[in-house]
Amino acid sequence: MVAVAAALYFFDCVVLLERGQALWSSTGLSFGSLHYQVRGKAVALLNPLVPFIPTFRTQPLLAGASNVKTADAVRALAPVSALCGVQLLLVLVALPYCLYRAPGWPFFTALVLAYANALLMLTAIAWRFGRAGISRRPLAVLGFGWLACLPLSINCVRKAGLAFDIDGDARKQIEFIPAEKRQEARARLAAQIEEAMLELDQGDARRLALALVKGELEAGHERL
Repeated sequence: MVAVAAALYFFDCVVLLERGQALWSSTGLSFGSLHYQVRGKAVALLNPLVPFIPTFRTQPLLAGASNVKTADAVRALAPVSALCGVQLLLVLVALPYCLYRAPGWPFFTALVLAYANALLMLTAIAWRFGRAGISRRPLAVLGFGWLACLPLSINCVRKAGLAFDIDGDARKQIEFIPAEKRQEARARLAAQIEEAMLELDQGDARRLALALVKGELEAGHERL
């Protein structure tokens, strides 16, 4: 049972990214694997040890504008982060311990606390999304999953943040990460753009646009 709960949580940490799309958090940018893909999308893994750090998905390159500002999304989810840490301890530590060492009332109490915390997180996120003007529609499906399968609720802050794309693509977000990480981020993004260009015909307008973006990234890399 413990192994199944942990496996469900780790599986929930897998995210698929479009070419040129990135995961953004306070720890930096992640572009996923260059070698593992599913249906043409890069496979990225959320750090399973830090579910309390809000994570967002940038817009794909050449995509339309997003109406969700990064700062608004961060402010909306930040107050719920601590509850995610509590949920991690309840679901993967307290419940397994009580199941094998203290069955009965201790296990039932831990189970009730885990469900109550999941419901509290869902309510808090929905309320804060409403205040920030962010659509709460994706929370209907996500919330059902969190309450029906407790291991999924550990990721509630990150999955809520991944329900939409934040404003700006990866090029813009690179400017907001620490300077020492920008060189690697530009190189990873340029590699993804190069792969995407290989899939387009020579006369495709999107190929030309991607070539311009790649040139900008390489110019920025040379300035460093």
